[in-house]
Amino acid sequence: MTMRVSTRAIMGNYNRNLNKAIFNLDTSRNKVLTNRRFNSIAEDPSGASHSFKLWREFGRATQQLENVENTQALFDNVSEAALQVSDVLSNDVTEDVLRAINGATSSETRKTYAKTLRGMQETIVLSMNGKYADRYLFGGGKTEEAPFKLENGKLTFRGVDVNPQREVRNPRYNPDQPKGPNNQPMIPNPNYEDEYAELKKMADETMFIDFGFGIETGAKIDGSSAFDTSVSGLNVLGYGQDENGMPNNVVVLLGQMADALEQDELDTKAFGDMTDKFIEAKNYTADFVADLGTRSEFLENTKTKLTSTVDTINKQIISVEDADMPGAISMYVYQQYAYNAALKVGQSILSQSFIDFMR
Repeated sequence: MTMRVSTRAIMGNYNRNLNKAIFNLDTSRNKVLTNRRFNSIAEDPSGASHSFKLWREFGRATQQLENVENTQALFDNVSEAALQVSDVLSNDVTEDVLRAINGATSSETRKTYAKTLRGMQETIVLSMNGKYADRYLFGGGKTEEAPFKLENGKLTFRGVDVNPQREVRNPRYNPDQPKGPNNQPMIPNPNYEDEYAELKKMADETMFIDFGFGIETGAKIDGSSAFDTSVSGLNVLGYGQDENGMPNNVVVLLGQMADALEQDELDTKAFGDMTDKFIEAKNYTADFVADLGTRSEFLENTKTKLTSTVDTINKQIISVEDADMPGAISMYVYQQYAYNAALKVGQSILSQSFIDFMR
């Protein structure tokens, strides 16, 4: 028994195959035009899944690189301001000049140098209140407002006196009465430790940022897994007093030196002690500048590493998504040939009439 194939069946089968040829031609054309191996998940589910993962890593690495570049710009400004302070302390009034002042006999000469020291105070405070973008450089954990304020010889950091007194005047002291063990002009300040602890807390504040070290965002952050961008001006200029009651803060010390120089009679021993303390404070600031250099070098190394990571991921994305152009062009030519052949077949089918199939 011979089975006849109807014209409708032939045309239906032909249309399906022709549509498939058109689809294949369009797909191969898009690969050539877009240089992409696939334009939908259905074309290559495995490749699309791998691509999504790579793009997620690329976005994360790019954000980390941007964080490093922003932090690097911030620390460049911090280093510049700290260097300005260090230069003021090292060059404007040197150790030799201070020694010479101590031996000067003219009160007018000493008052001239006192003005210089007060000018140094203002210059240093201006540098320490420097700003980058919308952030004050040396504010520690709070960078919205200028951290330092010098008023009437008193220096404060975020409203807290940087020079809490180890000793305070005894409120029960009466100069008209004989001095006794409990009736002295100065007594230890019972609040000194608390005041110093508050300053130390502000000096130790942290502000972590993720550079791709596996930062933990829970209740407690491991400092070894992130970079601390906080810079407190207290760690540049010092705070509190030493065991002799002399200020550790160099700005306060300069003010006290200026006060001493403005006196009619200079206490040469006390001023000599201040000079020694000034040298110590200057070295303290220089050490901080050196530490900034180490942190800047770390940022540069991290930037180099992240740049390499971004480039590597980008190459992987290209290898997954980009089409093999010679192969894609060859496939397009083949699909074009197949489509043209399908059209010719259609012509031969459509030229036959219904009567031809009935014979």
